[in-house]
Amino acid sequence: MTAPSQMDWRLRVSGILIALGLLAEALSLIRIHPLAFLGFMFVGGGFLIIGVAIYLYSLISVSSPPSS
Repeated sequence: MTAPSQMDWRLRVSGILIALGLLAEALSLIRIHPLAFLGFMFVGGGFLIIGVAIYLYSLISVSSPPSS
């Protein structure tokens, strides 16, 4: 089994952060409370924004493969 590349690792991390953000947002919808809205916005939204930012950074930071 080969070791995952830098891009594979970044894509995994971004996927995990996006999934955690969606989970936090889904859990905050269960409770009707002002703090639930803050959790929805800052915790869930924060994980989503960081996950998307890491995903986009991983797309633009990849170096091209060496030409033959």
